[in-house]
This record gives sequence, C-alpha cells and structure tokens, in this order.
Amino acid sequence: MKSIKAKRAYLVLADATVFIGYSMGAVGQTIGEVVFNTCSASYQSILSDPTYYGQIIAQTYPLVGNRGAENEDNNTRITANGYIAREWCDTPSDIQGGMTLDEYLKAHNIVGIYGIDTRRLTRTLRDKGYFNGAITQSLNDFDNLIKKIKSYSIHGAVSSVTVKEPVVLKTEDSIYNVVIIDYGFPRTLQDSFIKRKCRLNIVPAHTSPEEILKLNPEGIVFSNGPGDPDDDPALIKNIKVLLSKKIPSFGMGVGHQMMVLACGGLVEKMPKGHRGSNQPVRICGTDKVMVTMQNHGYDVAQGSLHEDVARIMLTNVNDNSIEGLYYTAFPGLSIQFTPNDTSPNSETAWVYDEFIRLMKEGKSNE
Repeated sequence: MKSIKAKRAYLVLADATVFIGYSMGAVGQTIGEVVFNTCSASYQSILSDPTYYGQIIAQTYPLVGNRGAENEDNNTRITANGYIAREWCDTPSDIQGGMTLDEYLKAHNIVGIYGIDTRRLTRTLRDKGYFNGAITQSLNDFDNLIKKIKSYSIHGAVSSVTVKEPVVLKTEDSIYNVVIIDYGFPRTLQDSFIKRKCRLNIVPAHTSPEEILKLNPEGIVFSNGPGDPDDDPALIKNIKVLLSKKIPSFGMGVGHQMMVLACGGLVEKMPKGHRGSNQPVRICGTDKVMVTMQNHGYDVAQGSLHEDVARIMLTNVNDNSIEGLYYTAFPGLSIQFTPNDTSPNSETAWVYDEFIRLMKEGKSNE
C-alpha cells in the first residue's frame, strides 16, 4: 500500500537497470546480491534464514505483511541485506499486538522498497542470472553507485552466521548422539532431529575434527548455510578428515557442496540459481517428484565423483542438476535443499529418516 508520506526509493541493478518505487523500513542505502523467493509464508522466516546472508530478497507473492509481525520474534537476527515487495499491508491482522511489515523492518534496521514491478524483476533475474543491486533513496552519483554494486561480493558468510559457542540440545529419551556443524542453518531444523531422538551438539563452523571426535558422535551433520562452498578451504579440509572416520554423515545445502569438494568432486557456479519454494526434485529410479525450497547458486558438476565414491539419488526436474547423493565410500547422504518436516505429509521428511537409518545400522555393527 502506498502511503501519502511515502518517500521515493530506487532499486538499481548492476546492469544500470532502475526500478522506481517507495521507501519501506529503514531509510538508507544497502547493496547485496538480488534474489527472489516464491514462498508465500512468513517474511520473518525468510529474512532471518542465514542462507540469505548478504542478499536482497524480492518477494514474488504480490501482497505481503497482511498477518503482521509477531513481537516474540523482535530479537530474531536478520541476515538479509534488504527486502523488496510489490505491496505491503498497513492494516494487518492483530497477532498478539504485532507490528506491520514496515515497523518490523525499521526495528531491525533493514532497508526496503515496495511498489516496483516484482514480476518484471523476477523475470530479469530468472532469465539473465545473477545481479548485484542496491536499494537507495537517491540516484545522485549514479556512476559511483554502479561501481560499488559491481564490486560487491559475499565473503566470510559462514563465519558471520555460525554459532560462537557450542550448544547442546537433548531430551530424556535421546538415543543418537549427533554433532551439527553450523554453517548457518535455519533453527527450525533442530526439531526434526530432536523428535527423532537425537541429542544435538551444535558446534561452530571452524571447530576442529579432534574436538568434534571428542564428542563421540554417532552421526555428523554438515549443515546448510550461505555463500560460496569453496570460500574457506579449511572447512573442506576438516570435512575430509571427518569423512575418513566413516561416521554416518548428512550434508545439506552448502554442507552438501563442501562434502562433494572434500571427496574430490567439483562444484560449479550455476548460470541461474535455484531460488524459491517450488523447485521440483525427482527421486532417481522412480516417478516420484518432490517440491523443495532452495536458495543457492552452485551445483555439483556432473561426473566429477566416481561411483566408487557416490551415486546420484536425486536430480532437478528443470535442469537435471544433481540434488542429492548417496555415498559409497562411507555411510552418508547429502542433498542440495533443506528438507521440510513441518507436517505429517511432508514429501522430503524421509531424508531425515535415511540419516537415522544409517546411524541405526552403525550402532548394530558395533
């Protein structure tokens, strides 16, 4: 919705394309990689998802904020650099005295823009690939702004979003001792492991293999996270050491990509990334297709891993890229997306169960 007092704002892409809209959230300028999300769910969850670190998120759903923001999430850390919407609702449903989208963004000092043609923007990002961009209140010194946009890159993403100290989560009926190496995963995933009777040791990304092994893990999770999988070679070296111990392992997102690199495979930057909540993934050898949520710009190079190391278990329907692997050199699996386990009818929850099966088999072989 346009307010009478709304100030003009601009979304500028690296190719000098300008979208004219209105300011939302904090006033100022922000630069990031511009991506889109097709999900119609809570913008709070999207903005605080660590995989969006350093990015400006464009919401393709035409109206956002009609449910407001919950006050209980006021302290949630926002990892995105900015937010783009077609229209926002300034009279949301009252959720325990919640805030409007505009108030929520202001509270977290997030620069936003609304009123632009998000359909045109999404098509541009879809058809032309990656674009850095900026949300700004002024087009003065335009040439210098373009230089800053083009020079922007995301570095040190994992170090910025990982936990600073180890965290232990358990229940009285925990069976499996699991270490999650935190590269920046959505905390909603914790419940998926806990309800499967896992005791979770969540450790910072740069925790040494020696420290991890002292925790006597029965399973290791290389979590999802933001950024380039090859950004920190030390992390890949640590993974290689851990995989050599043949402990049941599970990789997601950037954790999946780094597992591949640790095994000697190749990961390539995609011409067009996988963004949004409706990426179709086929289970190899079946006619079953799952709908998955993804946000990444890298994939595993076809043929870069020998079958003695891993075999393909999942592929993307749209571009046939590799979405998941079973490892034959050690007990493990890894997937490109984050499995959803929020409902009994989830199409991807079985991936968690596969990891539990590997740990169960490991216990029975002791």
